[in-house]
Order: sequence, then C-alpha cells, then structure tokens
Amino acid sequence: MSKPQSGDRGEARSSLLGNSSWNLAAFVFTLIANLATVPFVVRWIGLHDFGNAGIVIAVTAPLTLVGTVLGQATVRETSTRAGRGEYSAAFHVAAVALKVCLIAAAIGCIALVLTGPWIMRSLVNNDASGSQNFTVPFLIAAVGIFAQQFSLVLQAISVGRQNFKNVAKASAWSSFVTVSVTLGFTWFIPTLNGYLSGFAGSLVLSAAGWLLVTRHILRRDGHAGSKVGDELNTLLHFGKWQGLSQLAGIFGNQMDRYVLASLAPAAVVGQYNICNRVQEAGYIATIRACEVLFPRFGSMSARSESERFDFFLSSSWVNAAFGAIMLSPIAILSRPLLTLWVGSETAEAAGHLLQVLILGGLIGCSYNVFFYYAASMGKNAIVTMVSLAYSIMTVIFSIVFIRYFGPIAAGSGLLAATIIRFGLTLVVIRRRFFATFTGEQMFASTVGPTVVGSVLSLVFYQVRFQWIDNWFLLGFAYILFFGIVGMAMVLTAMSSKTGRIILSRIYGSIRSTIADRYFGRLA
Repeated sequence: MSKPQSGDRGEARSSLLGNSSWNLAAFVFTLIANLATVPFVVRWIGLHDFGNAGIVIAVTAPLTLVGTVLGQATVRETSTRAGRGEYSAAFHVAAVALKVCLIAAAIGCIALVLTGPWIMRSLVNNDASGSQNFTVPFLIAAVGIFAQQFSLVLQAISVGRQNFKNVAKASAWSSFVTVSVTLGFTWFIPTLNGYLSGFAGSLVLSAAGWLLVTRHILRRDGHAGSKVGDELNTLLHFGKWQGLSQLAGIFGNQMDRYVLASLAPAAVVGQYNICNRVQEAGYIATIRACEVLFPRFGSMSARSESERFDFFLSSSWVNAAFGAIMLSPIAILSRPLLTLWVGSETAEAAGHLLQVLILGGLIGCSYNVFFYYAASMGKNAIVTMVSLAYSIMTVIFSIVFIRYFGPIAAGSGLLAATIIRFGLTLVVIRRRFFATFTGEQMFASTVGPTVVGSVLSLVFYQVRFQWIDNWFLLGFAYILFFGIVGMAMVLTAMSSKTGRIILSRIYGSIRSTIADRYFGRLA
C-alpha cells in the first residue's frame, strides 16, 4: 500500500491539532456553565431539592441514548463518506438520522412522562419526597431532554465533517443560555420545578443554537443517493451494539444516584451531584480533546495496520497524560475547591467523595482511545461486551459498598469497576486489535501515565492546604500541580524506549504543524 504524501500528513496533523484546540475551547465554555450555576442553585433551592432534581435527571438519563447513539453512528457514517469524497451521501445520512431522532425521542419522552413519577416515588427514601407529585417535574424535564437529542445529532453532523469551529461556536451559545436561563428561572421560582424549567429551557435554546450553526449543511442540495431504507439500516446496524453499550454505561454511571436515593436523604444525593458536577467538568475536558480521534480513526480505516498502531500509541499516551494532568490537581485540591465553591460544611462531607470520583475519571480516561478506535473500525460488539461487563460490575459493587459502608462509599463501586475495566481493555486491545502490543508499550502509552497520576493524587491529597482561602491562590495551586504532574508524565515516558519514541513523534508533529501553519504563510 502506498504511503500518503507528506503534504497529506501535514494537513492531517494541522487539522487534528486545530480540531483539538477548537474542541477544548468548546469545553471551556461548557466548564464555565457547569461550575457557575451550582453554588447559586444550591443556595436558592437547598440541597434537598437539588438532590431531587438530580434524581429526576438521573431517571431521564437513559433517554439520552437516542441522541448519543444516533450521533455516534452519524459521525462514523458521515466521516467515512466524506473521507471518500461522497459529500451528498454524507448529508443524506445526516437527514435520515434527524428523522429517526424525531420519532425515537418523541416516543421516549412520552414513556418518560408516564413512568418517571412512579420510578421516582419508588426510589426516594424520604416521606416528604415520597408524597410529592413528580408529574410536572418529569413533564418539564422531558421537554428539555427531547431538545437535547437533536443537539447531540446536530453536533455529530459538525463533528463528522470535522468542523470543530462550529462546535465551539454552538458550545459558547449553549454555555451562555445555560447560565442565564437556569439562574433566571431558579431565582424567579426557587423550587424544584423552577430549576428544572431553567434546565429544560437552556436545552431548548441550545438546540436552537445548534440548528443555526448547521443550517447551511441541512439546506445543501444533493442527489438522493441511497434509498432511505439503506441509510436507516446502516445507522441501525452501527447503533444496535452501540446502543446496548451506551445503555449499560448509562446505568453504570447513574447507579450511585439510584442507590443513594433509595438509602439516603435527598440532601446526600445533592452532595453527590455537586461532586459529580466537578468530576464531569474535568472529565469532559479529556473527552473533548479525545473525541476528534473518532472521525480521524474512521478516515484511517484504509491505512496499514502499522500506521494505525503508531497513531494509536501516540494518541493513547496523549489521552492518558492529558487526563492525569487535568484531573490529578482537582483530586489533590478537592477540599479547598469545594470550600470556596459551595462552603466548608459541604466540603468536609464531600471532599473524600470528590477525590474518589476524580480518580475514577482519571483511570477511566484509558478507555477513551480504545472506544473510539473500536467504534471507528466497526467493532461495536467488542465495545458492547466490555461496557456490559463494566456496567454489571458497577451495579454490584455500588449496591454492596453503599449498603455495607453507607453513603460514604458512594463512588467506590464505580472506581473499582473502572480499575477492572482498565486491565480488561488492555487485554482486549492485545488480543483483538494489535497482537504486537507489548507490555512495555502498554506501560509507556497507558499504564504509566495513569498510575503516576493516581499515586500523585493520593499522596498530595493528605496535605490540608489551609493557606488556600481565595480563588487566586486556588488557581495558583492548580497551575503548580498541573506543572508537577505534567513533568512527571514526561519523566515517566522518558523511562522507556516506546515513551521516548512517542515524545519524539509528538514534538515533531507540533514543530511541523507550527512551521506549516505560520512560517509557511510567511514563505
């Protein structure tokens, strides 16, 4: 097989780094929206109603399967067709995906409104909550979740075309409406329904923003291409395994909330929601940086296995190292962060929980590259099996740990299952994708950064950091540990031959991209 020309490689490097930059810009907007609203919402409606809102949203979580699975199928199919120059066919796939989303989301929302209140009353462990009418909260939440599914598919259309500048624009708009609408409704109606109205309203306006930035794609005329049935079968063929995988992951990720809701007051669920919001904000950063690999892996499907393996190794190290650099400082500074964000009382009760959730996210980063590579290669059955095993372990561990140790064990089941999935993923990569994946390469690309980041988090967490009493000092401490963990990542990579090769490739790619993008213009 002929090798791609150097110009193609340079263009791909530049595109990949540029896409990552735009995707991280989108993450910054999302981070601001997530962190800015929580302290005000908790202050206005209290931990009890905030906890109940978290349970309502957790019950609606399986419905996000519609937009998530259709979105991933759309990314794969549109990126594959666009990579072959079949742009009209790619647009046709997107149109079919939107029609399927309309039907599936409508059916799911109707089922949610009818069954959600009963599920909520079955879960909550509180007399006042048990007698409360939850029909209106679920009706409000269903409107927002319905709109969210369209946002996910519209976002996938931009991702499939690798237009991450549009993603950043839409994310900026979504962040603005999330902060303004959520806080506006909650301030005006400081109740559970008021907060959920702001939540749903922000999702509706976010969908309008996504429709605006993708309107030129949706209006594009092209030949009909394949029949609608052919495109539908293609999407469903990808989605049948991916849907089962995502459903298992959703239940696994929400299991702590379900168990806590049945065993503890809603205020405890509220504390969990606060910590989980911080963990999600940090973890989304790694997802944003990594998800550009999905269309990239799809476009490399015709390349040689050795070329895909080299890119897989480099991507795995960047993902694992970036996850450790982003998340370890949050775990280390979890107590002062929560103290400044929501108050010392919540920080004392939830500091350990936040550290456990952050460690789970840090170790979970190792799964991202495997997931995107397997999905882009059409190996969805493998991903589903791993996700099912992970979900089953999470459910069992969460129930056992929380029932035996109490609410203090929240997050521990998720962490234990993530650690096991970490080892299982490496075994699957070796046996099903790259038989030449040696132990030294595993350590250099994935194990080393993950273990070093986790150990540093556990060691420095023992420090109380009582001198951090304002946001400026917290930012300074975060930057300090950001640099410490980053240096540890580089030193760990330099300790192995594969690690040194990966660092050399990354340095060469960045240098070539800078030269092509900036100095090339001067020339």
